[in-house]
Amino acid sequence: MYRQFYGLTGHSFTKDISVSKLFMSRDLKEFMSRMEYLKTIRGIALVFGESGAGKTTALRSFVDSLNPQQYSPVYLPLASVTVIDFYRHLAVGLGLLPRFRKVDIYHQIQQHISNQSSQHGQIPVIIIDEAHHLRHELLHELQMIMNFHMDSKNLAILVLAGTPSIVPMVKIRIHDSFLQRVVVHHEFTGLEPDEAAPYFESMLRAAGAVAPIFTPDAIAAIYQLSHGMPRLVNQIASKCLLVGYTHEARAIDPKIVQEAVSDSLRISVGP
Repeated sequence: MYRQFYGLTGHSFTKDISVSKLFMSRDLKEFMSRMEYLKTIRGIALVFGESGAGKTTALRSFVDSLNPQQYSPVYLPLASVTVIDFYRHLAVGLGLLPRFRKVDIYHQIQQHISNQSSQHGQIPVIIIDEAHHLRHELLHELQMIMNFHMDSKNLAILVLAGTPSIVPMVKIRIHDSFLQRVVVHHEFTGLEPDEAAPYFESMLRAAGAVAPIFTPDAIAAIYQLSHGMPRLVNQIASKCLLVGYTHEARAIDPKIVQEAVSDSLRISVGP
């Protein structure tokens, strides 16, 4: 369809873009810098931002940067689960065959984390996405996992990622000992205005484009409509390419942007 028309060899504006081809926004650079610091001291990171701000993509980039000889990442996108289900998911993610009782799985996880550090020099990296859905009792269990060696260096890294609502939730519900181990905070705010054009160039180049497709005014309009949120930028840009293709327009201008957005609104609202 439009890929051939615009000379693209791959999917453009997709969340599944290769980590090596990600656009390194200021937001992503700052996040990765703070994650490097977290790797040196371990402990807990609290990362948050509005839906579509780029959290999950950034977490994917962070995991990709980890040396598998030193770190064993466990990604858990299921936050709204029971405590026993969480322990089972975590145990499986760590390569364990979970036992039956919660207390037994808890001790199993404790022992594994301790052994990985002392015997193999590996640091488990537990990443919980959509963490703003975490239940109160699960937050308490996370505190216990991270605090079982209070007098020694942290043996694991825990990253909680969610919407901004996670911040007051953690401050209210978690004990002081947990908060003391939150060593990194990062808020995702999306693309800056001067990053919009380079972002489009990067995403289109990753898809095989050899010439500009969006006019500067079209890029500015998409940025304004999306407030710089990468997911929304991608959605609008993809729809623009489809609309542009139907009109056989070699360049995407503000008129096509407006039509693409209007079509999307009609689809979402319905007749």
